Amino acid sequence: MWSLLPVLFSFAQATFITSDASNVINSSFEFIIVGGGTTGLAVANRLAANHTVLVVEQGQDLANNEIVNNPFMFAAGTPSPCRFSMNSTPQIGFGGTRRSLPLSYGSCLGGSSSINGMMGARPTFASMNAIEALGNPGWGWNDFLPYMQNSETFTPPNPWQMKEGANYISVVHGYNGPVGVSFSRPLVAPLLQRIAKKTIQTVFSGEVTLTPDMGDGFSGGHVSSFYYQIHFNKTLHSDRRSSSAWSYLYPQKQQRIGLTVLTEHMVNSVVTSTSASGKITATGILIEPTTGGQKFECVVSREVIISAGALHSPVILQRSGIGNATFLGDVGIEPVLDLPGVGANLQDHIGLYNTSFPLAPFANSTNITAGTDVLTGIVVAQPTAQDTLGLEDAHAMENLLRNTSGYAVSVSGVVNPESLVAQAAVIADAYQIDHPFIEIFFTPGSVSLQVAAHTILPLSRGRIYVNATDPSADPIADMQYLTSEVDMHVAVAAARRISRIAVTPPFSDLITKNALDEAGVPRVNATEEEVRKWVLDTYVSDIHFVGSNSMMPKELGGVVSPELLVYGTTNLRIADASILPLSVFPHPTLGLYGIAEKAADMILLTARESSGYN
Repeated sequence: MWSLLPVLFSFAQATFITSDASNVINSSFEFIIVGGGTTGLAVANRLAANHTVLVVEQGQDLANNEIVNNPFMFAAGTPSPCRFSMNSTPQIGFGGTRRSLPLSYGSCLGGSSSINGMMGARPTFASMNAIEALGNPGWGWNDFLPYMQNSETFTPPNPWQMKEGANYISVVHGYNGPVGVSFSRPLVAPLLQRIAKKTIQTVFSGEVTLTPDMGDGFSGGHVSSFYYQIHFNKTLHSDRRSSSAWSYLYPQKQQRIGLTVLTEHMVNSVVTSTSASGKITATGILIEPTTGGQKFECVVSREVIISAGALHSPVILQRSGIGNATFLGDVGIEPVLDLPGVGANLQDHIGLYNTSFPLAPFANSTNITAGTDVLTGIVVAQPTAQDTLGLEDAHAMENLLRNTSGYAVSVSGVVNPESLVAQAAVIADAYQIDHPFIEIFFTPGSVSLQVAAHTILPLSRGRIYVNATDPSADPIADMQYLTSEVDMHVAVAAARRISRIAVTPPFSDLITKNALDEAGVPRVNATEEEVRKWVLDTYVSDIHFVGSNSMMPKELGGVVSPELLVYGTTNLRIADASILPLSVFPHPTLGLYGIAEKAADMILLTARESSGYN
């Protein structure tokens, strides 16, 4: 299915990829997709089987770039030509200090699936129930699982991999989809994997148990070896990244005669018309070269689908006059549709990654360090609130969530207090049925071993909006990290568990005796203030941005319906991470492919109905 690109295109050149705008100027397409990233290429692939589709991507075509395609380059920290970054507004630090954080994103064909850690995480039954409970029928786990399966070709671990700790549950996976998902060959650092699992079970007093597969929808309280969005290339005899480009676009099997992909161009705005009844219809898009130049329009006959990600999709809507009408007027953009939720409800996990412990000299073997073939998070644990806090404090956390009306809503990125109250309530319900509370993962290295952690269901809400002085410049991203006391409690609990792991055998046997001090991580008996200071001084963005065009009822600040149609429009949809009202995907990509598959299914159904077919 996957092969080298020169071989691939010697067979067929059905899909047309170009950076030359003369190939699309004055053209009309049935569907236009804004963004050739994780979800955009997946939606395009499905629609173009029977329709004409244009994808516009601001980044380059990096099909043959080894830094992108080699999965081990990510852990090596090699700078990627697909990785771009903007700075957040100054965020909360310890003692009233503020600091800006880099917010990274992918800008090339494949988008963030071309720069991510490739970890094969899925949402849980509890998390998809929470999404459905926010007014989204048809988005529960049982409805959503088939779409994730449709996207996947899972390669079961072979006997040698299983002997070293890999495992899986066959019935929850897909075996005929475009995205390659597998364990590495050979399994990375098998001795470290065994030690990490044993240590987790000790630290959590046996309450976090070993599971064969964390993609089965069951909630937290488990630990496992992790599979990745990678596939084994038999020609190169090595693992390769299964980005959305190398899954849905480049392979010969995925060629689509109706698909045109325009790279190195950005969408300035969606062109719309307004009916007598006030309904907005997208008639095309306004495009400009990323290097600057003349804008031009492409016309659409069916739908425009925005898939530019949670940092950019809201800004495209705002430049199109869709968003908070007061704000748009203030920055000189003529309002077309007053939709206050555009850019609001922005969320991200915070990561505690400054947690690398010096390796003991005797432990320097590839079974522990992995040598040059390192992957992030080879073992992952997802404890519940009760596992992490204990019964009494877990109840206190639930009470905090169920009393969110006392929070300073005025500083958050929600449209109204009712929205935050509703979201907090479904988060509390999810924790009550053992949704994962935090995630802890182990990563090998040549001189140190990392035990990192991140939050999963943050309550803090930020906002992103167009740059008033230069609408084509980076948007203004006010993330509001850790402004909710709930999130601070979660982060402190995660930090304390990292410290506990570092002093617990058998993991502690692999690192130096003074590893905690050398790493600067708080000691096990550190005070609350000491741990808070460390968290606030060191936390970073986890680059899992969601929520800025939330799928919720409009009165709660929602932007799209359960069918992903922008409220008040007839044919403008959004299909990317921005539609998620809650940050329920621990590592988003496999869930985002599910969103893309479900979006394509709904779009094609509308197309069939409008054409008079059942």
